[in-house]
Amino acid sequence: MKRIKERWVVKVGSSLISGNDEGINKLFILNLVSQVNYLLNHNIEIIIISSGAVAKGMHELKLSERPSSLHLLQAAAAVGQLGLVNCYQEAFNEFKLKAAQVLISHDDIANRERYLNARRSLQTLIALGVIPIVNENDSVATEEITFGDNDMLAGALSGLISADKLIILTDQQGVCDSDPKENKSADLIPLIDLDQDKENIDKLMEGTSGILGRGGIKTKIKACSLALEFGAKTLIADGREEDTLISILKGHKIGTSLISQRAILPSRKQWIASQGSPSGNLTLDEGAVEAISNRGGSLLPVGVKEVNGDFARGSLLICLDTIGNEVARGLSNFSSEELLKIRGKRSKEVLEELGYPTDEEVIHRDNLILN
Repeated sequence: MKRIKERWVVKVGSSLISGNDEGINKLFILNLVSQVNYLLNHNIEIIIISSGAVAKGMHELKLSERPSSLHLLQAAAAVGQLGLVNCYQEAFNEFKLKAAQVLISHDDIANRERYLNARRSLQTLIALGVIPIVNENDSVATEEITFGDNDMLAGALSGLISADKLIILTDQQGVCDSDPKENKSADLIPLIDLDQDKENIDKLMEGTSGILGRGGIKTKIKACSLALEFGAKTLIADGREEDTLISILKGHKIGTSLISQRAILPSRKQWIASQGSPSGNLTLDEGAVEAISNRGGSLLPVGVKEVNGDFARGSLLICLDTIGNEVARGLSNFSSEELLKIRGKRSKEVLEELGYPTDEEVIHRDNLILN
C-alpha cells in the first residue's frame, strides 16, 4: 500500500467556477481535476470545497444579481447544485476517478455527535479513494445558521479531517497590499504573519466580496487563521493559472502563505473553533480579560458587564474587552435571559438571583478559545 504524503483541502471560489458556458467554467473544472489526478498519483489526498452552486442557479434562473431574499438564494443553490455536480462528475470520469458530493450545514458542525459523524463519513470516502466535493448546504441554511461562506467551511474542514494544508484558490495572485481590482499596480504580499502583522491585516481585511459569492479577502484570512489553529499550513493562490496546485507540490513560491506560532488546539477546542456564526457577545471588565487571557481562568458572571444577543445555553459567544476588541470565544453555560440577571454578580449571589443551582462559570476554560 502506497504511503500518503499529505492531505490537502482545496477551496475553489465562485469567480473561478462561474463562466459563460451554461453558468459554469467547464474548462477550469477539467483543468482542476487534471491537477487533482496528478496530485493523487504523487500520494496527496484531496478534498475539494467548491463554490459555484448559487452562480450556476443564477444562470439557470436568469438572475443578474445574487439574490438578497433568503428563499430565492436557497432556490438558486438547489437548482445550481445539480448542474455543478454533474460538471464535476463528467470531469472526474475523464480520468476514471470517483467523486462524491457532500453537503454540510452549520448544524453538522455545531452538534458534537454530527461533527464526529461527518468526520467519519469523509474519512471513509477518502479511504475508499473517493474525492469528496464539499459545499455548504445553502438550500437549507438560514442567514442565522450558516458558516458565512465556503472559505470558513474550508477552514473548519481543515480541522475536521486533520488536513496538512489548506489552499484557497482565487481570481487574484494572492493577498495584495491594495485591491488589485481597483489598483493595477498592487503588489503581492508573499508572507503574512498573523501574530505580528495585526494592524496591516485589519487594513487588508477591508476587501469586499464579488457579485457571485459572499467571501472577500477578510473571510479568506479568517479561514486560514482557523486552519492554522488546527495545524494546517495555509496558502491563498491564483487559481487562474493552469498548474497552480502542481506548482505548490513542487515547492514553487506562489501566492500568499499565512503563518502563526499559536499552539495547535486540542480536539474539543477544534470543534468549538469550527462552529460558524456566534449567537451573541459579552463585554468583559478588565479583571475578567486578565483572568482568561493571562491566567488561564474561566469566565465568571462577576466579570460580565454587558450581554448582547438572544441565545440559549451551549451557544457560541464572542468575548469583548471594554473597547470592543475580541479577546476570546466559547460555549456559554447560560442563556441570554439568565446572563442578563446574573452579570456582574459573585458566585454566591447567582443562586439567590436564579433560584436554582447552576454552573459557576459562564464559559469554562476548557470551552474557551483565546483570540
